[in-house]
Amino acid sequence: MKLIELLDARRVVLPLEDPSLAEAARALVDAMVQSGVVADPAALRKLVLSALPRDVVTVGEAFLLHYRTDAVRRLSAAVGVAPKGLRRHPEGELEARIVILLVAPPGESSAHLRAVSTFARALSRREVTDAMLAAKEADDIVQAAPLADIELPGYLTVRDVMVRRRLSLRPDMVLGEAAKLMVAHDVAALPVVAESGEVLGMVTHQELLGHLLPAYVKRESTGELRAAPRGSSEVPDPHAIPVREVMDRSVLCISEEQTLADIASMMLTRSIERFPVVHDGTLVGFLTRGDIVRRLFGR
Repeated sequence: MKLIELLDARRVVLPLEDPSLAEAARALVDAMVQSGVVADPAALRKLVLSALPRDVVTVGEAFLLHYRTDAVRRLSAAVGVAPKGLRRHPEGELEARIVILLVAPPGESSAHLRAVSTFARALSRREVTDAMLAAKEADDIVQAAPLADIELPGYLTVRDVMVRRRLSLRPDMVLGEAAKLMVAHDVAALPVVAESGEVLGMVTHQELLGHLLPAYVKRESTGELRAAPRGSSEVPDPHAIPVREVMDRSVLCISEEQTLADIASMMLTRSIERFPVVHDGTLVGFLTRGDIVRRLFGR
């Protein structure tokens, strides 16, 4: 399936006249309604406008808005190009001239995620955005060679579902710092990463509980816990233990290009909860069972 098959000349708005992103989104919703792919126009307008500017992906020269909702009949896209940059937020500085609205019914979650990922990759290519920015009428976009030649993959990859997360631990950080970071960001695990970006290990709730819980219980019951002086035989404060001494080193990393089916099977057969995602040996993201469930089945 070609990516351009999700589009229709009736769902191309040239130009997007109003300078606000909200009005641009409204114009794209109206174009979708007029093309017949919307079952409940009022519900779609409410969903899209209430989610701005929060649920907007910025890719190069474009803003990508994507939703799954019962308000639409099938996976569809609408595209608009503004004569000048639209601001993502009225008080912000981030601007883009291209706005894409991608919608799908809940039952088409896999195709929706593949379309989002494919649009994002397409919009990162200079020749694609140049062709869209130069368009004078709808057919210029629908028939633009760079966009029209892009295929929608037939399967989901790790890239389609993973969380692009740069949050990580340094091996010289202490366990107390790791615990605070994990609590502050509400994550159950963090990779330990060298300066080069190589994943060295992982710290999870298991490591935190294994080292910090006994100390917490002792402190609450006796009040004796304190950092041991250098050279002392006393047990040191576990909060001060370097992460590299307690991290799990048996970490399996995966690639962005691996299929989601393969990774899901590995999670089930090997009882693995989460994977760091690497590209050329460098951490680029994270994938958990929860990420897969939320992206595939969340509304």
